[in-house]
Amino acid sequence: MKGKELVDAIDFKKLTIVELQIKIEQLQERYPERNKIIYVTQIGTIEADLQMQMAETLNQEPILGTALSQYELNPAIDINDKEIVNTTACIYLKNVKLTPFSSLNSPVHLEEFVLFSDHLLGITTA
Repeated sequence: MKGKELVDAIDFKKLTIVELQIKIEQLQERYPERNKIIYVTQIGTIEADLQMQMAETLNQEPILGTALSQYELNPAIDINDKEIVNTTACIYLKNVKLTPFSSLNSPVHLEEFVLFSDHLLGITTA
């Protein structure tokens, strides 16, 4: 796939996550306790806050969120004529708890995290 074709490409996993978050946000009145999404990967789970909107200004996001937002809105590198070999999407997460299956009692807490959609096996809510 050529870089200029990325504009028209849709990552099905990211699209599904965005659509589900929209529906979950609409159902928040009925299920107020469901405010986290758990992403299941081959090595563990990743729990993060539901996040539907970008901060009103990019300066309100932590550094990784700001960088990813700026990259998605205005990439610094021209990829139009480049051949793209891995076309997965990025999913930006805040208030993250990574729990490896090999060490369930030792989760890692992160302020922010970028998950590549090709690592996802499924999602659930918490």
